[in-house]
Amino acid sequence: MHALLTSTLLVATLWSPAPPAAVAGSQEPAPRILLDQSPRAVEYQLGRLTNDELSRIERKPSDPKYRPIYYALLTRKGLARPLRDEAIAALTKMDAATPSQVLMQALAKLKAGQEGDAETADQLLTMLLAQPAPALRGERELFVKAAAAGESLAPRGAYGAMMVADGEPGPAWEIAVKNGGLPELLRSVPRLGGAEELRGKLFAPVSALLNEAPDAATRAAAVAALGWTRPDAATFNLLARELADPSRGADAATRAAAIASLQRIPESAWPKDTLEPLARAVVAMIKDAPQAQRTETAIVDAVQLGEKLAAALPEEARQKVRRDIRALGVRVITVGAVPEQLLFDLKWFVVEAGKPVQIVLTNPDTMPHNLVVGQPGSVREIGAAGAAIPLTADPNIKPYVPAIPQVLAATRLLNNGETDRLNFTAPAEPGEYVYVCTFPGHWIRMYGVMLVVENLEAWEAKPTEPTDPLTGKPSGPQKH
Repeated sequence: MHALLTSTLLVATLWSPAPPAAVAGSQEPAPRILLDQSPRAVEYQLGRLTNDELSRIERKPSDPKYRPIYYALLTRKGLARPLRDEAIAALTKMDAATPSQVLMQALAKLKAGQEGDAETADQLLTMLLAQPAPALRGERELFVKAAAAGESLAPRGAYGAMMVADGEPGPAWEIAVKNGGLPELLRSVPRLGGAEELRGKLFAPVSALLNEAPDAATRAAAVAALGWTRPDAATFNLLARELADPSRGADAATRAAAIASLQRIPESAWPKDTLEPLARAVVAMIKDAPQAQRTETAIVDAVQLGEKLAAALPEEARQKVRRDIRALGVRVITVGAVPEQLLFDLKWFVVEAGKPVQIVLTNPDTMPHNLVVGQPGSVREIGAAGAAIPLTADPNIKPYVPAIPQVLAATRLLNNGETDRLNFTAPAEPGEYVYVCTFPGHWIRMYGVMLVVENLEAWEAKPTEPTDPLTGKPSGPQKH
């Protein structure tokens, strides 16, 4: 076992994103880029590289010819934070610029609505807004100018940076109103990080927009931002009203934003008298959605919220709401990778035989991970078969997922910061099915049990615990 674990950790280290020197022992040679060609040709070459290939490419922070490589590292979707930090350090030196200038230039190249850009922008915004307020205050004119940058994502960073620099939202809010940029200011709020006092000051103006928003987009953005301001009962009630009060006339985007924001409020702050009406409204929302749409993100999130609300209700109401939700929606299971530990954060979960399931896999780790669902007792077989598959650049093939009968369903391979939703129907036969990460070497630690039961309600009345598929011992608490 010790040898297997050592091998696992060695493989994980070699495959984690790192500068070229850190992967000198890798079997794959570092890709070569012809940097003496036109900027468009260099960009094309870089665009053809996978994230792993890009992370291993030769680069020198003292040589300006490598600037396109560092810029690609800064703006490529799904790369780990250390690579972006490396890029910032190199680009500030090459361009004789500040981190804010480099980050704002990158945000100006990203567009709202373009695939991957919003996710990358969120990471860049987090880096920008984590800087000390005095540093941002010294570059306020840069942010005022960038706030009028049209369709790019630069205004989002500009408004957030101004609010951090000022320590209050007022001046940035006035500029946003003048520019018609309130939605972008509101979309910067989740990236304000530890600025708790500043987010608290946003509660009053943001909540006022629920009644005064000039358009549907601004109202939805306000609802999405509200959950990040004050995570208390007052915020919960305002968000619940968007779902439970038909006279509000909330559109689909606003309802989806309310559901996401509500789940940011700690359950200890939930006002008990609001819960049952809200749970009934969530049930009605799921019921109104066409069957074909019930695996889409908005409805799956509604199901997840409904399950949480039901758990906080008295026994009779809890059973009724759960029964209604499960008859209409899908069973949603959220699983994450534990950073730097080669573990899923969920050891096991329960689903009902023959019912729809969605697993939401998130990867906050620097190493790539996937999740493969398999037949009972198949962890070793699936893990070994997956590790034996050569890596392919074919986008239609899921890396390291073996084409064997033991595999029932699988996510794609996720890089740092990515999320995937896996929809499937639970097996008709009850049993202790498994899930495992098949990235080479990970399976020995990164696995769990999908317990399929005949009747979920009956199991909840008398729960049983599955056994660990490798040790044969009880799996223990669900969460690591």
